[in-house]
Amino acid sequence: MKTLTADEARRVAGDVDKRAEQTSQDPEVIKSYAEGPWLDQLLAAAESGRKYGTSTPPGPTNSPEVAPAVHAWAGAGTGAGAGERWILAAGEVSSHTVGASQKSAELRWSLHREGKDGTWRAAFRSFAPTVGALPTPAVGPDGQAVTGGDTSKLAADPAEVCGRYYDYRTGKDGTDDSDTGWGADVDAARAKSIEGLKELPERLNNPKSLTTQVEPTRTPYGPLWRTTDGGALVACLAVNTAVVDMGPGRYQTFISSGWSGTTGIRWSGYTQTQLSMTMLKIPAGQGEVSIGAEASWPYAFDGTRYNGS
Repeated sequence: MKTLTADEARRVAGDVDKRAEQTSQDPEVIKSYAEGPWLDQLLAAAESGRKYGTSTPPGPTNSPEVAPAVHAWAGAGTGAGAGERWILAAGEVSSHTVGASQKSAELRWSLHREGKDGTWRAAFRSFAPTVGALPTPAVGPDGQAVTGGDTSKLAADPAEVCGRYYDYRTGKDGTDDSDTGWGADVDAARAKSIEGLKELPERLNNPKSLTTQVEPTRTPYGPLWRTTDGGALVACLAVNTAVVDMGPGRYQTFISSGWSGTTGIRWSGYTQTQLSMTMLKIPAGQGEVSIGAEASWPYAFDGTRYNGS
């Protein structure tokens, strides 16, 4: 398997970012630059747009400006993914819609995987507070990122930490997994999530019924990336679902929404799902597991329009 130099990995990551900035609801176009959970998210969002009609037609965008400081590390998959090539990249990406007066910038930590056709595609994307928010991946003598290896000395078992993280964060069944050694940022996120669930009925104008569910993928996505400080990075996924029934004679109207074609419509009920992507930092020894980067993306939407009765 041919290895990639750091410069080659940076060029690949920049190219993938440019292709991933395309605005399209065509599944075949989306499949040309995305795969894995990122592909699933884009296809689901596109399906919602086709089903309900795009409220604002996609506008053309300029080529994103990838900061020269983008970092990228190439590595190989382990376990079931052995023989695959991956890239973990971090950098600032700026873009703007043609005609818009203001640019936007994002700090991203993302994963890319090479397909069987030799094309690299975006697979996982989360936002970080700074480019250096995550520790530096360890690099072996061959110049490639170190993946896998002995995990017995890590503060948490990477094979279980994703499921335990989402259980703890959402307070599932009163879970109090404090023995794991969660960082202050995880505890703060947990408190915010639990408080948000308590306030959700009022925010939704007290619907007749409301159910929520978080279904984590309990094992990490992609390789286990080792870091220079002896720790590891893992990519975690979860699907968050909310089912709302406003009840007879009632409806809800979205002022803003991540799902195309759903704003300005009176909904008597709906089911919406979001895909959570979180990069966790697992330290060596007895340290605390913390959040390096995270994002929640619109996934699927299915609604019932209010008919006036």
